[in-house]
Amino acid sequence: MDPILDIEIEARGSDLYRVVFGSRFSQGPITICGGLSPRAIEMTQPLATAASGEIDLRVLSPGDRWYFHLQPRTGGGLIAAQRDVPLEGGTNFRDLGGYCCDDGRRVHWGCLFRSGHLSHLTEAGKTAYAALDIRTICDFRLEEERQNENATLPNHPRIETLSIPPGINDSYYLHRLFASSENPLLIVDAVHEMLRSFVQDCAPRYAHLFEILLSAPKGGILLNCSAGKERTGVGAIVLLLALGVPRPTVRHDFMLSARYFPVAAEIDRVIRKYSVKHPDRDLAVSMIMPLLETRESYIDTVFAAIDSEYGSDAAYLQRALGLDERKLARLRDLYTG
Repeated sequence: MDPILDIEIEARGSDLYRVVFGSRFSQGPITICGGLSPRAIEMTQPLATAASGEIDLRVLSPGDRWYFHLQPRTGGGLIAAQRDVPLEGGTNFRDLGGYCCDDGRRVHWGCLFRSGHLSHLTEAGKTAYAALDIRTICDFRLEEERQNENATLPNHPRIETLSIPPGINDSYYLHRLFASSENPLLIVDAVHEMLRSFVQDCAPRYAHLFEILLSAPKGGILLNCSAGKERTGVGAIVLLLALGVPRPTVRHDFMLSARYFPVAAEIDRVIRKYSVKHPDRDLAVSMIMPLLETRESYIDTVFAAIDSEYGSDAAYLQRALGLDERKLARLRDLYTG
């Protein structure tokens, strides 16, 4: 198990963080240093020493996103940060950093992000977003979705549109399904089919994602769709696999949407989006719930689609996404270290 998965950091206020670590990372005390960038952590002045598996840290610049270096008494230290990025009005916004790759390097923190729509960002949320210095957005939504979920974002990012329908090669697939059925299990099956289609039919779109990643200007990169779970979820899966992150860790990252996607806040948006007009609201909610949930069977479907069609992750990356050894090496040089 990657020890980064045994570390959890959570902001408890504008200037307070809670750091929790488990025995897989360290069974003894750790020294914690911090900074406003993963590349500029002040190592000569520790913030604290944690004797047990939990400590609260007060930082010097309230409201900023902090990165921490955790050093056990024995063994190597790790850089870690809060996995979710709590933007006011944001949806399922997370940092893909810190994960260990098969060559021992780790994905850079503060570089690759994933999220759902940002149309509800408050001014405070936009200020926090601006500090992330995101310069490229890989947007998997269709034009109609972008119009309905419009957001003006700071830093004038380059928007790369990778339009993938939220259905099976058809933007109204789910509309018709909701109109013809009241069985939530059929929606679960539809999500499975949709994810298989993303892997197989939408491979050219994900191949283009890597063209963007290999030529992006300096600054953060955001993978984005409406919920940040399925289209973005598959994008994050193939990106992490290409960087050499093993499947168990990729699964962990995918399933974090079960924790960070705001189900209750998104119910009305999804009902409107797919024109679910059933007069019984409880039934309407139960019908859309498979789109709001994040299930283990969803990522199982992605892995099974890769294996059944290509036999291995390496074959999928090469044959479907066009990532030869040279491109994979360049990708890892850019985004891991």
